[in-house]
Amino acid sequence: MSATARNRSHNRAFACVIRLAFAMSMLAAALLALAIPTGSAKAAPAATTEPAPTQAVQPRESERTRALFDRFEANARKARALLQTPATDLSATAQSQINELRQALAADRDLAARLAEEGSTASRILEAQIDALGPVPAEGESEPETVTARREALKEQLGAVSAPALRLREAGARASVLVAELDSRSAAIKQQRITQRGLSPLDPRLWVRSAGELGNAMTVARAHMATSFEKYDAGEIAGAAAVAVLLLIVGPFAGFFAWRKINQKLAAWHMGENSIARRLVVSVVADAAAGLFFAIALLASVIALMIFLLPIVPIETLGSLVAAVLASAVFVAVAHWIGRGVLNSPFPELRLVTLPPARAQHALNAIRVMAGILGVEQIIGSLEEGGQIGSNFARLASAVMVILGAWLLWRLANYLREGRRYYEDHVRSEAVASGAEKGIDFSTPIARLLKLFAIISIGAVLVGYELLSRFFFSASLLSLSLIGIAVYLHRSFVLVISAIATGSLSRYRRGLHLLPLLTGLIETIVVVILLAIIWGYDANEITDGIILLREGVSFGEVRLSLGDVATFAAVFFIGYFVTRWLQRFLKISVMPEFGMEAGAQAAILTFIGYIGIFLAALIAIATTGLDLSSLAFVAGALSVGLGFGLQSVVENFTSGIILLIERPVKVGDWIQVGEHSGIVRKIAVRSTHIETFDRHQIIVPNSELITGVVINRSFSTGPARIVVPVGVAYGTDLERVRQILLEIAHSNEDVLSDPEPAVAMDGFGDSSINVKILAFVHQATDGAPTSSAINFEIARRFAEENIEIPFPQRDLHFRTIPEGFRPGAPSGDKDAGPQPA
Repeated sequence: MSATARNRSHNRAFACVIRLAFAMSMLAAALLALAIPTGSAKAAPAATTEPAPTQAVQPRESERTRALFDRFEANARKARALLQTPATDLSATAQSQINELRQALAADRDLAARLAEEGSTASRILEAQIDALGPVPAEGESEPETVTARREALKEQLGAVSAPALRLREAGARASVLVAELDSRSAAIKQQRITQRGLSPLDPRLWVRSAGELGNAMTVARAHMATSFEKYDAGEIAGAAAVAVLLLIVGPFAGFFAWRKINQKLAAWHMGENSIARRLVVSVVADAAAGLFFAIALLASVIALMIFLLPIVPIETLGSLVAAVLASAVFVAVAHWIGRGVLNSPFPELRLVTLPPARAQHALNAIRVMAGILGVEQIIGSLEEGGQIGSNFARLASAVMVILGAWLLWRLANYLREGRRYYEDHVRSEAVASGAEKGIDFSTPIARLLKLFAIISIGAVLVGYELLSRFFFSASLLSLSLIGIAVYLHRSFVLVISAIATGSLSRYRRGLHLLPLLTGLIETIVVVILLAIIWGYDANEITDGIILLREGVSFGEVRLSLGDVATFAAVFFIGYFVTRWLQRFLKISVMPEFGMEAGAQAAILTFIGYIGIFLAALIAIATTGLDLSSLAFVAGALSVGLGFGLQSVVENFTSGIILLIERPVKVGDWIQVGEHSGIVRKIAVRSTHIETFDRHQIIVPNSELITGVVINRSFSTGPARIVVPVGVAYGTDLERVRQILLEIAHSNEDVLSDPEPAVAMDGFGDSSINVKILAFVHQATDGAPTSSAINFEIARRFAEENIEIPFPQRDLHFRTIPEGFRPGAPSGDKDAGPQPA
């Protein structure tokens, strides 16, 4: 570029900056006026004009293909030439060239795959047309000439269509190989740059060289400033400086003043609210207002900075420098927001570190300073790439920043340990005393990792590995920030869901509580990907992996993509939800109208559930378009193996189906299986759940109910007989006993009069004459309470009639004790004298 053209572009850039600065000053003044409450005013509606629609001209497919091949061949030649040269250039410029070439080849590869897929569609259509003509005649057979001519024409078209698709696939394969080689070269350059050793900040030569480079940079800046000032008169320079100072003063102060006014109103509203949901809304509005006014102040400051730096910094590097300054400001703002949230949040549930107010403020200041150090690192890197400062001065400044940041990282680790101790002493002790569970201690291991990274950063920078120390410091700080933001956002979402679930949507609380689990899973995936990028994994490779999952991975003849999995899951869960809703609707609204018993209702609902889930899976497979015919042989072999390995499971499943069809046992029946007796509560696919009268749950495999002996006391709905045994003493008037027992049985209202109750003598026992009452009740479940009532009445009447209910007695006969027998003496020692105590 000539000097005249450079001056012309410089003048245009300066004029654009002046106009943009004037517009921003007007915008800041307008927003300040809106933030200050004044009288009402009506604004005239702005006229809107709709742009005329433009018609996109789509090139023909052949033109797109030729353009792709030409572009790909040029990029491929550059990539081969680059890969054939040794990797001696470790500068950031060489790294950016590799990345640009890699992205171009990846774009060509993806476009080639799309164009090949379009060609494959046309090929499949032609193949279907050829198949529609029927099979090719065998040797000695013939077909009509029109069919043969049509077949040959279609084959010729198929060859013409398939050739570009094959060439596109070939180009895509070449691009994939070149992309992989460029990724390997890029990773090797990154590793060599990080492990490259330079002068230590303890070496005086680095300080001497840095001073020389700083002097040269100041000389170049003064010369550039003098050249820039020669192009403008004093009035233009004074006007630009006045606009810059105005923006630098009005922008931040206006934003701060407006934010303070709004924040005071929101704080007063926040203090007067007791609802968690409304307080959350107030906090979100406050954060949004703070972000808006910060953006206004930052934009005004950046424009002022551009006006100040334009005479000093060349226009070619001004953009990257301003971008670095913007990134630094965003780092500090985000660090302030997340630090305030995790340390001083108005909601205790959102505080990740619990500290006293004074210590929390110190920790917040340390977080802000570390974010500022990251921003300064970005600015130093931008100035070094633009050639404004030398490599030695950049290395020395970066080393100082890393040492300061590592010291603050160590202090932050101490704050984490202190917060854990404060939490255990003041917060968790009260929570554990109130019955809450103890939480997992994440602060201690994180604090130890931060201290380890701080030691590594300081040690690496002192021995000359400046880039390695910068990498460890920035990666550890960014990782901690990312994890803190993710946990803070997840806790905020859980707090919002909890507030909603306890409000008007409380009936949906079970479904709402699944949302934090889903968002937590998504956050975990995103955080893991970002952590991999922070710690050196190539973002382009992750992008390729995501694209591969989206487009599909081939397993034999089956192609499975992330979209297919999502479609299958969505359709299946919709079908599952519809099935459960239909079961609930039938149970509540339809089945009671038919007067069906509980067992029949449970059987029908279970069958509907099985059929609904099977249909949901079938529809989900059909919706995704998966062709599973190629997996039929594998599925058959797998089913045989599972049949032998899961024989008992299959037997129980089949038994469960038989139980639901034949219904020898129903839900609500009183059954006895072996030693267990109780009420059937559920008949599942594999087992049956029995609830004993002690409220114990017995899980019985279904095969035992089919192959074993089961006593079903509720199988028939008619009367059931009960037997109440009782014993009377020998010598009792048995006729009187019979009459009393019949009166007791007739007087009980649960005993049926038809068949009439009877009393029978059961036999002669060791201590009593055994009799029993034989009576019928309405159903088997009435037997236990009726028997108990009759026993109580028997005890009362026998006591009134002086009828004895005997109990087992035993007579003991003792032989005559020999004279001189002493307990404890040996049996053969009859003459043993008394033993001393």
